[in-house]
Amino acid sequence: MTQFHGGKKNGERCSAAAAYLHPVMDRPNLKVETNAHATRILFDGKRATGVEFRRGKNTLRVGARREVILSGGAFASPQLLMLSGVGPGEALKKHGIEVRHTLDGVGENLHDHIDFVLAWKSPDSTLLGIGPAGGLHIMRQVLQWRRDGTGMVASPGAEGGAFLKTRPDLERPDVQLHFVSAIVDDHARKLHLGYGYSCHVCVLRPRSRGTVALSSADPMTAPLIDPGFLTDEHDMATLMRGAKLTRDIMMAPPLDKWRGKELYTRDGMSDEEWESQIRSRADTVYHPVGTCRMGKDAKAVVDPQLRVRGLEGLRVADASVMPNVIGGNTNAPTIMIAERAADFVKAAARP
Repeated sequence: MTQFHGGKKNGERCSAAAAYLHPVMDRPNLKVETNAHATRILFDGKRATGVEFRRGKNTLRVGARREVILSGGAFASPQLLMLSGVGPGEALKKHGIEVRHTLDGVGENLHDHIDFVLAWKSPDSTLLGIGPAGGLHIMRQVLQWRRDGTGMVASPGAEGGAFLKTRPDLERPDVQLHFVSAIVDDHARKLHLGYGYSCHVCVLRPRSRGTVALSSADPMTAPLIDPGFLTDEHDMATLMRGAKLTRDIMMAPPLDKWRGKELYTRDGMSDEEWESQIRSRADTVYHPVGTCRMGKDAKAVVDPQLRVRGLEGLRVADASVMPNVIGGNTNAPTIMIAERAADFVKAAARP
């Protein structure tokens, strides 16, 4: 977790906005527009000159003397490029969008850490859950946190983690685990009475690839997102081995006194049953990358300095530029990409 260190917010979660933006909000050369939706990039020929956006019923424009930088993430950055006429030409024409610059790689190479959750109920009401005893406990924990910043409410949620090899012959770990002191089922959209705990396992280096495409030329309409999960059998094999290994760990004797009913999985499951469970419940762990891939080949969208290939004054600075997802959480690497982008922009601005 990215956290504050020191001060009144010591130990609290620290977002990129809290770390980089909030401390400089009083600068005269910074203006932040909220409740705004970018609709297209403005161009003069091949040079980006600004951005058009909507706020409420108004369509507004902001100009750029030097550069425009997209940081919409793996979904919104390729969508905005395509809405602006930058992307696969034939696909843009189908939506009536004038092709400004053909880049066939825009929206391709989408991939993510496919994730599977194993969960157990527990008789321990001090775990997060739904029930009178747990409700009273969590209220006491809230008071403790307000008093001294400690206790369960100070937890980042994922209490423990691990990087594991699912085969001894591998050179490096191929799955990551996150242990959570609550039942996390369908991203906590599916609730269970009582208390429990769960453990996520995700494939660190997936081979499956998906796409982001336009659903229409309307910028207020969500794009078509096909994650392509488990389209490569390598990912299924890795996730199945990882899920079995995770279950072995969770069934170990040190957890006996906390373990209650096991949800979804059980002893003696066949590979077919494991695959059915994985295909029905595996999902994103919120690490999508790759749709504006960095590189020097024909399908690359940005070059090694994050400039959109074939255009001027336009960069992308977010996780969409990763050619391959990092073997771990994407938050810190994405911040690193942004810091490098800042260096590139400053270097280009120097006379």
